[in-house]
Amino acid sequence: MLDPLLDKRLIFVTGKGGVGKSTVTAALGKALAARGKRTLVLETDTFSAMEDLYGYEGTGLEPVKLSETLYASNLMAEDCFVATLTRFVPGERVARAVINNRVARVFFKAAPSVNEVTILDQIRVFYEAEDQGKPRYDHIVVDLPASGHAVTFLNVPATMNGMMRGIGPIAKMTAQVSTIINDPKQTAIAAVCLPEEMPVNETIELASNLKSVLGRPLTLAIANMVHRAPLHDDDRPIFDALLARVRANAPGTSSLLFDEEPTDESDALARLVEGNALALGWHDRDQRYLGELRSRVDAPVIELPIFYETSGDDVVANVARQLGGDSSSLDHPLAI
Repeated sequence: MLDPLLDKRLIFVTGKGGVGKSTVTAALGKALAARGKRTLVLETDTFSAMEDLYGYEGTGLEPVKLSETLYASNLMAEDCFVATLTRFVPGERVARAVINNRVARVFFKAAPSVNEVTILDQIRVFYEAEDQGKPRYDHIVVDLPASGHAVTFLNVPATMNGMMRGIGPIAKMTAQVSTIINDPKQTAIAAVCLPEEMPVNETIELASNLKSVLGRPLTLAIANMVHRAPLHDDDRPIFDALLARVRANAPGTSSLLFDEEPTDESDALARLVEGNALALGWHDRDQRYLGELRSRVDAPVIELPIFYETSGDDVVANVARQLGGDSSSLDHPLAI
């Protein structure tokens, strides 16, 4: 499942709010790290979901080492602003003095897109970081804002560069960031959605906006929480015939699956048939929406099933295994 992302060093993940974007981002980071790739998962100035999902406590911009190959950090806007400013003024002390100046604070808060561009600049710093002549991180996975804001967020460096007409050190920085974002050979943009009308339509709109605004395609669509079929396709004619027989009986005698009087066992079997018919209906509905997504988005669409664990840790681990290709526990639908 990870094939479209394996050769990408920078992976942006977005999606409509409530679709499980952060959980999928955490699982994606874990799946890439499990392949032995040094992977950094970044959040963008938000209440940290990764601290709960990974079970760690953040300490500022410096990535926290979670395992030999997995790291995480939440890029808070003020920290990123100071870090960016430090690259243009002599030292962090001066940068802090500037940002703590009352007039300067009012100006920077009023200036459009300062937070976005300094967060993206910090992502660039991590992207360009090296150890012994090699990239420090094989993959950087970024949990972007919701898809309604994602394209604007990613287009900020190009917009600011255009406003500055490419002149000056900040214009040079924004040009560098924009170049990295718009390089489909190195950078991926993945969208998480649910197999429902609104999330699918928003993903289709996102793919269109990426092409019209950034001039690049969506790399991958990840359909989260897809209902699995409760039976194999080969068993469906048998199941349909059995369901028809259950529903053909008069009210109160739906348990007459066989030519005999109703029993507790036949009653239970009738309920099982009806329950699987409901699950099959959910599966068919999901596939209709995913068919629409596949027909209108020029990108691979992968499916993640529903997991019912209560612990975020367990869900992330299961989704990571699924993304990594371990479907051993998911390929056994109930065949009747």
